[in-house]
Amino acid sequence: MGPVLHQRRWGSGTPVIALHPLGLDSSGFAGFGRALARRGLQTIAVDLPGFGRSPAPRTPLSPAVLAAPVISLARKLAEPPVVVGISLGGRVALEIALRAPGTVRAVIAVAPALPWLRFRFLVHIARLVDPQLAAKWVPLEYAWPLLRWLAATLEALPYLRDDEIAQAGARLVYYLSCPATRASFASAAREMILEPARGSEGFWTRLEGLSVPTLFVWGERDRLISTSFAHRVALTCPDVPQLLLPCVAHWINGPHHRCLAEAMAIVVEELKAPGGGRWRVEAPGRVRIGAAQLETRPCVAHGAEPRRPAATATARSEHA
Repeated sequence: MGPVLHQRRWGSGTPVIALHPLGLDSSGFAGFGRALARRGLQTIAVDLPGFGRSPAPRTPLSPAVLAAPVISLARKLAEPPVVVGISLGGRVALEIALRAPGTVRAVIAVAPALPWLRFRFLVHIARLVDPQLAAKWVPLEYAWPLLRWLAATLEALPYLRDDEIAQAGARLVYYLSCPATRASFASAAREMILEPARGSEGFWTRLEGLSVPTLFVWGERDRLISTSFAHRVALTCPDVPQLLLPCVAHWINGPHHRCLAEAMAIVVEELKAPGGGRWRVEAPGRVRIGAAQLETRPCVAHGAEPRRPAATATARSEHA
């Protein structure tokens, strides 16, 4: 039996499993949950192993290790879920699609953390890092009162008021005062860097066999995960659609958090429509990045306020 995953749920209906970025937890998906609940979808946001309230296994936190309990969760659901992941969560979502394609209906990878094809010599530096020792080298637990104050101050910034993912990122400042959280952060980051790009176990080689309906989503304002990855994805999987959101950054979006949440809700809704067995991304514009032709969607942050979510959109916290 794998690690127990802490969950938060919003809404009811077709299940959508949401996977958070590195170091964050499921609380960041409140905005997603409300947006999907308005469309008759259930969001199941999980704390990946080693983060939030989910315990860490005794093995390095590779994408395969992080994906295993999510696959188990998907198999327990009444119908195959759509899996949405951001950054690290996007990479884990792709791992699920590659390892257990029959367990999910589709995957949306938002700015996934993918292996570099250049600068591979930097991988050797990551091999020198021991996550447990790294946690001890930076004894932030002695500064936890200051870190808690700093996290609360950042979380209360007006720009982040409606951006739950950025608020979760602010709380990470405090969570890093826990040695176990620091070790999990270092372990997951190290494993992503060490992941081979080519070869039988290489990510880009394996991605050629992707059989699950998949959508790659990139943010034009993202300064952490380059949109140039869209070019490599197009060369590897030319038939896989890609979407570019012009106003979206990595995970600090302020009012534009709505743009990301609403775009994800729309594409999941399109998938569950009659005949929606594959992605049918119908967007008003197109942009080319190298070999990739990406659809775009307009900013909605300054539009009309969405109606209040129904009672079913209130988060329920549990373990599974």
